[in-house]
Amino acid sequence: MSRENVEIVCSLWEGLERGDVRLDLCDEQVELRTVAEIPVGDEYHGHDGVRQWATDVWEVFSEFHNELEEILEGSDGETVVTVVRTTGRMRHTGLEAHLKWAVVWTLRDGKAVRAHGYMTKALTAVGLSE
Repeated sequence: MSRENVEIVCSLWEGLERGDVRLDLCDEQVELRTVAEIPVGDEYHGHDGVRQWATDVWEVFSEFHNELEEILEGSDGETVVTVVRTTGRMRHTGLEAHLKWAVVWTLRDGKAVRAHGYMTKALTAVGLSE
């Protein structure tokens, strides 16, 4: 199950890179929490929340790219951690943004139910070690 979850998370990131929000891979009650360093709201809930998050991101950034640097599978069969390098350009100021962060994903029944962003790899939070 956990390899399938890795593929789902990769599909979510790939969709985002194309500007496609993959709601078909998100639970209807999905919870999304960003890091404070990304200047959009911090928590979003449900499919409407994910749509709003995408709208907020594209209102702030004129360019927004995410590169997966590392993908870790949790031993619980539900958790995937992605370490991401995000780059972009702020729409209103033209300033460049560079951020390395982690997202801890929880998946059930083939859908993301939670995605929480952290400024560290968050390995200890999910019981993973390097």
